[in-house]
Amino acid sequence: MIEALQLTTQFIVQQPEAAARVMEETPSTEVALLLSELSARQVAPMIAMMFPGAAARRLSAMSTAKAAAILIELDGRSGAAILRICSNETRRVLLELLPARRVRHFNRALAYTQDTVGAWIDYDVPALAADNTAGDALQLLHRRAEAKDVQVFALSSSRGYAGIVPVTALLQSPAETPLSRLADRSIRALTDSMNVDGLITLDDWDQCNLLPVIGPDGSLLGGLSRAGLRRALNTVFPNLPAAEPDSLLAHLFTAYLRAGSELVRLLLGSNPPARPVEDSDGH
Repeated sequence: MIEALQLTTQFIVQQPEAAARVMEETPSTEVALLLSELSARQVAPMIAMMFPGAAARRLSAMSTAKAAAILIELDGRSGAAILRICSNETRRVLLELLPARRVRHFNRALAYTQDTVGAWIDYDVPALAADNTAGDALQLLHRRAEAKDVQVFALSSSRGYAGIVPVTALLQSPAETPLSRLADRSIRALTDSMNVDGLITLDDWDQCNLLPVIGPDGSLLGGLSRAGLRRALNTVFPNLPAAEPDSLLAHLFTAYLRAGSELVRLLLGSNPPARPVEDSDGH
């Protein structure tokens, strides 16, 4: 029994997408019992890969404490999509158990309709004022310790979107280089009110895996990822044949993204720059 649990845990941790497909075909109560034996950090990546309805049913079968712990580990986009489908009472109880900052993010996402970009925003993205340096940005990435971070959003003095700085540019530049000199401003920002069905063919997906999303005042709200768009389209248009941008350049970018993740892993294992900086939330 212990050996079987260890093998299952290894499968969930190392192959979260494949595990998600298996869990979607397994009765909710059985999945809930199994996942209750694992840590929230171990199962969250798999839960994020599940369709929101399937994930919501399995979280509802767990204790509220366990379900809340998993929601804390999820990004805002995945968590909001699950909460949207939960019953009003379940949603209320879970939100009461979450940190205030996470509740604000979820409530903001739940205010959008499912067919708009705002419902699928990942609010937890690395961002710094454009007058910060490459060294500051590398330290922020080191503190976040997220292998998915392959870019930093540069912000204007009013917290508006001012461009994207890839991690490769950070690693290749002197530490004192301002982000304003490294930012790629050719990537256009999405607005939170855009409909997701018009985003499939954007050329920007060939260059960037996480597009910036701004609010009505131009301030950066977060990002929309390729995975987020795919999940949005599969939810809003379940019979859509191609629910993800697809092109040769997109495939090449996926390879680049994996390489970028490896660079970040190397970065996280190195010594961070000495200069302390504030992250995008001022902490």
